Amino acid sequence: MFIGRSAELKRLERMYGSQNFEFAIVYGRRRVGKTTLINKFIEGKKSIFFACQKSSMSDNLLELSSQISSYIGYGISFSSFIEALRAIIKFSQSERLVFVMDEYPYIAKKDGNSISSILQNLIDHEARNSRLFLILSGSSVSFMEDEVLGKESPLHGRATAEFRLAPMDNLESSRFVPSYSAEDKALVYGITGGIPRYLELFDDRKSVKDNLLYNLFDRNSVLFNEPENYLKEEFSDVSSYSSILSAIAGGCTKLSEIADRAEIQIGSLPSYLRKLEGVGVLGRVIPLGRESRRGVWTVKDLFFRFHSFFVPHNISTIVAGRMDKAYDQVVSPLLNDYMGKVFELIARQYIEVYADLPFPLGEVGTWWGGSHRLKKEIEIDIVAKSARGGDGIIASAKYRERRMPSSELILMKEYAAEMGTVRNCHYWFFSKSGFDPDFISLSEKEPAIRLFCLKDLYNADQP
Repeated sequence: MFIGRSAELKRLERMYGSQNFEFAIVYGRRRVGKTTLINKFIEGKKSIFFACQKSSMSDNLLELSSQISSYIGYGISFSSFIEALRAIIKFSQSERLVFVMDEYPYIAKKDGNSISSILQNLIDHEARNSRLFLILSGSSVSFMEDEVLGKESPLHGRATAEFRLAPMDNLESSRFVPSYSAEDKALVYGITGGIPRYLELFDDRKSVKDNLLYNLFDRNSVLFNEPENYLKEEFSDVSSYSSILSAIAGGCTKLSEIADRAEIQIGSLPSYLRKLEGVGVLGRVIPLGRESRRGVWTVKDLFFRFHSFFVPHNISTIVAGRMDKAYDQVVSPLLNDYMGKVFELIARQYIEVYADLPFPLGEVGTWWGGSHRLKKEIEIDIVAKSARGGDGIIASAKYRERRMPSSELILMKEYAAEMGTVRNCHYWFFSKSGFDPDFISLSEKEPAIRLFCLKDLYNADQP
């Protein structure tokens, strides 16, 4: 069953319908669903799908010749890539034809990216007058952005659309495990980070525990070494990047702390961090409305975050094959702690994408700072400002076993006053376990207060 990607499919179909030359670049981290999206798009269309290989250029040319032969219905071989590509352009003179080069970096890296120069020349002088729909895809985000989309690339400026596929959000992810409870759906999102391939591994006829024991907490499982394998796709110095991730996952957020823990020269660290941020593994969070120097680094990719939270501390138990006996002691008691920040993200997604808002949405983020009046550091989980005027949503998201008390409203009003940048506040509260009766009664009397249980977030209409 194909799930999600409706906006991307709609755009691709509109491009296809133009009957003009089109060139789409589809990229994103491995397992995010690029090939699945492309295969869904080309269903029922005349197409040539060429899966680039890590083998030699001659082997790749043989494979491309084979795919062209399948398309035309008889055997044919080509002596060069330019000859093969010219043949594809010729086929597309009289009919719409989609030509896909999947995992393009595999072949481009083999010949120093000269294939890109060949494509550029053919696009500029021959393909533009054809009905060809060219698609290049790639899992190496850094290569696709630097060597395909970058200003120094021969292909720079030639694409008619660029799709960087993001992980699916919480609500989209829940469609992979429809039989699960709201709590388990949220947990699966917190584990997989919305990566379709990881979501496909979860069988909702079995418990989350059973799925984790089989797919992650087993040295022979698919996901056990997945972070390292992902980093190998992007970087050569995997150990340094792994050390940085481990430091940040362990609570280090400032440059000096990260450098010390990862044992990396602080002068070299910003380059590593920028590259990890570029491929979506790390993110830098800045308090809304504050200067950038106050930002802190965090593990943005939820799968990396979950893996870092649970696997390194239990590596000996996993390798020994005893995680099934230890799970209830070393995983279950920590899940609420882990899910705290994930729930904030889920609530933010609801506000940004699905909620019925009282104003047009502008900036969304988090806020923290020191309060002289309250004599402590304070933090607001989510701040969503209006695109015009002084309205804003001040939101709190708590993933706890107990119901949220009405005292949380008093606290949030104090925090909003300290922030001081929203004149007309709407107070929204998200709680895993519901709300005390007096809080519910209070919200029924004040329109500016809205309360959401975890299960409410799965009743939203998906776009």
